[in-house]
Amino acid sequence: MRSVAGKIDWQQVMLFCGVLAPLAYLGTDRLAGRLLNGYSFAAQSMSELSAAGSPTRSLVASLNLVAALLMIAFGVGVWRTGDQAVLPRITGGLLIANAALGLIATLFFPPRFGVRPSLGSPGVIIMFLSVVCFVLAMLFGAAAFSGWIRVLSIAIPASYVLLAVLRFATAASSPAGQAASLMGAQERTMVYSFLLWVMALAIRLLM
Repeated sequence: MRSVAGKIDWQQVMLFCGVLAPLAYLGTDRLAGRLLNGYSFAAQSMSELSAAGSPTRSLVASLNLVAALLMIAFGVGVWRTGDQAVLPRITGGLLIANAALGLIATLFFPPRFGVRPSLGSPGVIIMFLSVVCFVLAMLFGAAAFSGWIRVLSIAIPASYVLLAVLRFATAASSPAGQAASLMGAQERTMVYSFLLWVMALAIRLLM
């Protein structure tokens, strides 16, 4: 993390935040889920861990703040990798927007603990926009960077489409409530794979 002259290379530090941020998000989810009595990672949403009235809200909100700041720093690092190139800047900007929107939803628009939020609630809308940002970040990342990171940037969003198609194709024949019982697993599949992509991109840019 230091240059030849012994000074801190802040660009490398910001890119290394792309390794730390996914670990912070993942660690927060796993830790809070284990601390919340009776919580099911497969059936319950990640947002329940930071919901208003949840015993783990303070912990999750604090750790998510740290994780979001790390992700924003990484987004700035990605922005700066391309100098004047547009695509890396768009990718970095989308990473920053994803982290900022997710943090705003967590801190200011949490759902109520034990109550499923309506689709039109501000928190749900903001989190949806956050998801759109991370999907677009991967797609623009596929255009901005070559090699194996491009393959990964295409494969992960493509898997989202495939999973959605399979879900709708099997919904009619599935027992009532089965889809809802897998809500947490479906959500984590998307989020964890995005975090894997962030870490992979960070490693690619640090090489």
